[in-house]
Amino acid sequence: MKEHHENRYVPKSVTHIAVMILLTAFLSGCSSGDQAPLSDGLFLSYDFDGSVIRVKFSQINADKFYAILTVGVAEDGFSDPSTVGNQKIVDKYLKTKSGTDYEAGSLGPVWVPPSSVKKGGNAHGDTIQEIREWNGWKVGVVKASMGQGAMRGEWYYEKKTGFLVGGMRASITDDEESGSSFILDDSNIDGLF
Repeated sequence: MKEHHENRYVPKSVTHIAVMILLTAFLSGCSSGDQAPLSDGLFLSYDFDGSVIRVKFSQINADKFYAILTVGVAEDGFSDPSTVGNQKIVDKYLKTKSGTDYEAGSLGPVWVPPSSVKKGGNAHGDTIQEIREWNGWKVGVVKASMGQGAMRGEWYYEKKTGFLVGGMRASITDDEESGSSFILDDSNIDGLF
């Protein structure tokens, strides 16, 4: 009597299609990460050792904003924000036209996706070292150094919004208590104040 064996071979074309569907689903899930909660008129104002650094967002269209950087001392006024160097076009992920993270002058990047603000999370290529309370905010702490330790710093990203709320920078000649520090002192972002 002839035994009938079921053919369990799956054609390559079916396998390829299944792999493409899974890969597409995976990649679309990865690219749909957190968007910054940008809106027209949103602003962040930082005290940087007595100077004020302010970033204001002005909506261009549904997906693009001008990030306008102004710097000054409160009593002296601010730099002219109309100069091209002080305006960058950013998307809702706070990426510039060239695809790099938007940086607010000497503060560095002002936002990381909130889903990354966790111990071991990625913040612009650096690792979030810890989560802790800092000045009333729950923050993810990024510690970094450059130039073989000649410059070091910490940046504090608020856990719920992902926005930068403060930090410090120091050179090799500064002791642990000196250096430059900055703190977010005004903003119209819900939940920060």
